[in-house]
Amino acid sequence: MHGAARCRQDRMWWVRTAAGGLGVLLLLIVWLLAAPTARAATVIDYQLVKGTVVYGKQVELRGTVVPAAADQQVAIVLNGADIATAVTAADGSFSYSFTPKAGGVVAARVVADGSVGPDLAFGVQPRIVTRVTGAKAYFKAKLRVVVAPRQYTGKIVAAVIHNGKEVGRTVRWVRNGKARLSLPAPGVGRFKVKITLLARGGFSERTVYRRFKTTFRTLRVGSRGPDVKLLLKELRRLRFRTPGLTTYYSSSVADAVMAFQKAYGLPRTYVFGPRDWRKLDKATVLTPRHSSTGTHIEISKPKQILMVVRNGSPLGIIHVSTGATGNTPVGSHRILWKAYSAPTPYGGLLYWDMEFYPSFAMHAYPSVPPYPASHGCVRQPNWVAPWTYSMSYVGEAVYVY
Repeated sequence: MHGAARCRQDRMWWVRTAAGGLGVLLLLIVWLLAAPTARAATVIDYQLVKGTVVYGKQVELRGTVVPAAADQQVAIVLNGADIATAVTAADGSFSYSFTPKAGGVVAARVVADGSVGPDLAFGVQPRIVTRVTGAKAYFKAKLRVVVAPRQYTGKIVAAVIHNGKEVGRTVRWVRNGKARLSLPAPGVGRFKVKITLLARGGFSERTVYRRFKTTFRTLRVGSRGPDVKLLLKELRRLRFRTPGLTTYYSSSVADAVMAFQKAYGLPRTYVFGPRDWRKLDKATVLTPRHSSTGTHIEISKPKQILMVVRNGSPLGIIHVSTGATGNTPVGSHRILWKAYSAPTPYGGLLYWDMEFYPSFAMHAYPSVPPYPASHGCVRQPNWVAPWTYSMSYVGEAVYVY
C-alpha cells in the first residue's frame, strides 16, 4: 500500500513537471512570435528637395518608410492639417509635390500605425520681374519691379554697384505688386543692381541681380543740354577750372576739356567723346609733384597744364601753352612781380601778367593751342587768367618741370 501510494505520487510529479514545462514552452513561442513585431517598429524619414522656393513653384517632399513595403499610405501634413496621401513603392520610398502660397511647416505620417516624422520648415520667396530703362551716364536710371503675389507688401532695397563698389541705394515699398525706383548712375559703362525683397507676411527674403549700361553722347562746341552741365560738375570735382556751370558747350568749356585731356594723356581734340567719358568714370584728382603749406604754382611742360596748389592739393588746373622752342625755364622760381597789364617786347600789352623769371611770365592770351606755341611765356586762356592772378602773390613759388 505504501509502495502504490508512492508510485502515484511520482506519476503526479511528472505530470505537473511536464505541464509546467509545456507552459514555459508556450510562453517562449508567444514571445518569439511577438518579438519581431517589436523590433520592426515603423520608422519614417524624409526631406525637402528645396528648403526655399519661388512663389508659384513646387516643393517636393521625398522619404522612406522602414520596414519597406509597397502601397503603404503616408499622410502629408501641411501646417498641422492633412492635405494629401502618398503611397510607398516596394522599397518603401514615397514623394509628394505641392505648390505652397507662403512659407510653413510640412510633415508626414504613416496612416497604418500613426508613426510621424519631423516637422520641416520651408520658405517661399516672392516672384520678381525687373526692367531698367533710361540709364544715362551720371544721371538716373529707372527700375520697374513687378512682384507676385500681389499680397506681398514688403520693402524693396536696390543697391547700385559700379566698378566693384556700391555707389547708391534706394528703398521703396511694394504696393499692389509693383514698385518704381530711381537709381543713381554716377558713371559710364556697366552697372549692377542688387535687388532685395525683405521678408514679410510669411514670405522669405529674395535677392536678384540686374545689369544695365549707361549711355552718353559726344559733346563739342555748340552742344547744349544737361549733360554739358553734368560734365562741368565732374571736371570741377577733379579740380579743373570751368567757366561756371552752364548747359552750353562754349569755347571756354572746350578749354576746360582740353586741360582734362592733357592731364590724363588723352587725344587733344576739344571734343568730349567715348574715351573721355570712360576716363572721367575712373579718374582721380591729380597729385601735385610738390607738397607744401600755403599756395604755389606748378607748370608741366610735357602735359602743358598749370596747377594752382594749396596745402598739397590742387585748387585749379588749366590748360596752357609754353615756349615753342622749349625755352620756358625749368626749375624752382618765384613770382617777381605782377601787374594787370604790362608791355611786351613784341609790341602791345600782356594782361594779368605775373613774371616768374626775367622776361618770362604767366599771362592771359587770346590764342592758347594744345601745344607749345609762345615765345617762352606761359599763355593762359583769357577767361581763366584773372583767377590765377587773384590766387597768387609776389614771392609765391613757381615750379616748372
